[in-house]
Amino acid sequence: MMQAQNRTEYTNLMLKSENSEVATQQFLTKAKEDFKSTKLPIFGAYIGIGNLFMAKHAGNPFSKLSYFKTGKKFLEKAVSSAPESLEIRFLRYTTQTEMPAFLGYNKNMAEDKIFILDHYKDSKDEVLVEQIKQFLKI
Repeated sequence: MMQAQNRTEYTNLMLKSENSEVATQQFLTKAKEDFKSTKLPIFGAYIGIGNLFMAKHAGNPFSKLSYFKTGKKFLEKAVSSAPESLEIRFLRYTTQTEMPAFLGYNKNMAEDKIFILDHYKDSKDEVLVEQIKQFLKI
């Protein structure tokens, strides 16, 4: 489980990354450094998210596709490495809800939502639980 302070930092970086390539590069650099030093799947998930944001900011269609594929790969590897991680499943769910349908990266939404709804009440991570409640409007 990630420290709440660290999650808040990542959440703030993600919010900035949505509209800024510079912020996305900072987010991605931090995620790579944290993954390199810890090897924790959550940081692999954040690398995936960072690459998906880079796909949004890239101008070249080939770069967009490359970032998308890399992001998807990292996020899926994080889920397969830690399938019981509420945070990683929530990250994938929120990502897939925002993906354009034509990319076809939306096949896990139902299973992730069920998992999240079944497990969020048991989480001791109050920050994550609050993020889930806000996103799912529960």
